Amino acid sequence: MRKLLLLVGFGLLGGFSCGTGTDTAVEETGITQRPVATELPTIQDYIAGDPLPTGPLTHLVVAYCKDLGDFMAVGVNASSGTVAFRLRANDPTTTSRFLSAAYGAGVPVTVFTADVLVPDEEVEPPTPGLPDLPITGVIFPVCTSEVGDPLPPRPPPTGHEALRWMLLTDLAIDTSRVLHRVARPVPPTTP
Repeated sequence: MRKLLLLVGFGLLGGFSCGTGTDTAVEETGITQRPVATELPTIQDYIAGDPLPTGPLTHLVVAYCKDLGDFMAVGVNASSGTVAFRLRANDPTTTSRFLSAAYGAGVPVTVFTADVLVPDEEVEPPTPGLPDLPITGVIFPVCTSEVGDPLPPRPPPTGHEALRWMLLTDLAIDTSRVLHRVARPVPPTTP
């Protein structure tokens, strides 16, 4: 009888202490979505041979259309939540020189070469052995069927192209935040 009362008492005590509460795991690990800290920089045309813009940079995200030879790139500082620069070019020679400079920047580079689905909200990673759940979102087109504008200077994008830049910028920020959680550039050592 004592064992039964003891088990019932522990069960009730456990029920009270395990009741509803707040989930603090997100706060404890520091994994939160924070907005971009500053306004977005203007979109610049990249000229072959130019160095990448300077500034604190932790990740570089590129949309490269091999069929048209153009690219869109967003440099992000995930530590401060800022977009360092946004670049574009529509000439295959310029694009190959840019990619060479990008890979030499010393930061992680993510290059999208095919359309990607950008989910509406953060998606849990798939469970091995179970089918992926359908995801809703917006498709970011890496290539467009539109003929590229003439070489620089080009006007700022408007309409569909402006929305495409906003989607790429959001994708770059999210990509940099996720990658920043698992890997970062090694800080320079001081002698």
